[in-house]
Amino acid sequence: MPKSLLFIPDITGFTEFVNNTEIEHGQHIISELLEKIIDSNEIGLEVSEIEGDAVLFYKVDHKSGLKEVYNQARKIFLNFHSHLKLYESQRICQCGACSSASKLSLKFVVHSADIGFTTVKNHKKPFGSDIVLLHRLLKNNISYEEYILFTDQYLQENQNELEELTALKFENGTDEYENIGLVNYSFVSLADLYSEVPEPPPVVLPEKMRDPIAEEYVFDLSPPEAYEYLSNFDLKIQWSKGVTEFKYDKGKVNRIGTKHICVFEKGSAEFESVTNDFGKGKLVYGEKLKKFPLATDFTIYFILSAIDDKTKIRVEIHYKPLPVIGWLLKPIILMNAKKINQIFINSFSKLKRSNNIELSEVTS
Repeated sequence: MPKSLLFIPDITGFTEFVNNTEIEHGQHIISELLEKIIDSNEIGLEVSEIEGDAVLFYKVDHKSGLKEVYNQARKIFLNFHSHLKLYESQRICQCGACSSASKLSLKFVVHSADIGFTTVKNHKKPFGSDIVLLHRLLKNNISYEEYILFTDQYLQENQNELEELTALKFENGTDEYENIGLVNYSFVSLADLYSEVPEPPPVVLPEKMRDPIAEEYVFDLSPPEAYEYLSNFDLKIQWSKGVTEFKYDKGKVNRIGTKHICVFEKGSAEFESVTNDFGKGKLVYGEKLKKFPLATDFTIYFILSAIDDKTKIRVEIHYKPLPVIGWLLKPIILMNAKKINQIFINSFSKLKRSNNIELSEVTS
């Protein structure tokens, strides 16, 4: 009877990533990556548990061969790095977690063993010395950052497939572990798979107006702090005048394409997060309104730049009047856009009162 397959993908660099970067954003990014790993399961693996930076999979009485398990790891690897590339192309946040996420990597350990199970509140969980071994093997002397490690026990059970996988460059390794002894294994570098990771579609920046409606303000905050107030919906609800709720996916970091709904006492409005190029040395966060009377591409940009130890925030409103009627009624569009800008003036004042932040208007 076949033994149980034990399969664990582990996100490399997780500890440094969490310890040295912003915790909240780091947790969201890791959570998304773990979901990608689980969603990539194609061979009927069972999730035993999620262990912070890894997923412990198992398959009882498995008949999954070496080629099938390698292809499963390959799929997870490609989906993992595709997501990191997409996130890097869409990210708008400059915090440590968001800017260093692309450095995360992935490794796998594959083992086969007779395992037992314990049940806790209807949750079946494998246990035994081979589970301990699996986790110990995550710490080894392999010099590669990304690889698949196969225990000798697993390879011996799939010896007949080794000749079919001559393209894989197996290398041998041995490590000694306390209370276990010497463990022999083989491993394959995954570096060659990088060439198969697809490039994300290019981000198309919205077209800007030559003469947008604009206001400028100075905050007694650093640009990263001010940016967090503007782009973090949990913080934004605290100072946004007239908004009773922000509806959005709380499990993800705000990025290009993120949609959220502002709920007011009367009605609501849907926005999409965007960015644009306003020159070097600036942080830019934008929100594109889905519907605006007589105009399209109605976008509000917050352009942040440092002034000594403070931040200048320039609010620009860009839009395109609808053909004919939009241009004829452009004064109405202009009036409504200025009302929106006034809402931000009042909201910024609320931010000053509620958080004791110095605020001064620079220009109108």
